[in-house]
Amino acid sequence: METSIILTILVLIAGFIYFIYPRAELYFIKRPKLVIEINPNKGLTKSSSFIDYHPDTDRTKPVNRPETIKIYELEWKFDLVVRNNSEINAFNVKLLQHKNTMNLTFNGTINPQKSLKAHEEEIIPFQFKKVVQSTTQEFPSHFTQKPADFKDLMLLLEYENEQGRKFYSRYYFNTDTTKFNRTKKNELKYWC
Repeated sequence: METSIILTILVLIAGFIYFIYPRAELYFIKRPKLVIEINPNKGLTKSSSFIDYHPDTDRTKPVNRPETIKIYELEWKFDLVVRNNSEINAFNVKLLQHKNTMNLTFNGTINPQKSLKAHEEEIIPFQFKKVVQSTTQEFPSHFTQKPADFKDLMLLLEYENEQGRKFYSRYYFNTDTTKFNRTKKNELKYWC
């Protein structure tokens, strides 16, 4: 082949790469990175009701003793902070909970019609409720800043970039970290 033909082909290939790469980068590489943070909000509330005496106690003594068995309804209150830690806006943001973890009650939602701009955050208050049957002596072990059940919980954020490509951020309560792994379509059926 002649040098001019080879040079022309190389220039066409270089021009094609120069034209395609920025568009491919926008679609595949540049992405928003949404992270989740959990902050305590208004602490922990509890209510209790007497159900029985401990089997080893004298039933003639008053009810308010360490050996009595009570049902405690605990409610932890937190703020869920969703923050965009990137220069790229996030669109159609959805917060999903794993179907086997319905203990979280959110007092609001993320508006999917509003984009989460670069370095912007949205705060959603939520509660975690748990009912515990315990003696008065054993109760302080349940009275922690974060519930022990948090070790099994996860949240998933689904969002898009400007081109409509979907991305996911998964928050793990046990390690307090957000991971940006891909989520398969058949796995999404377990989230709501």
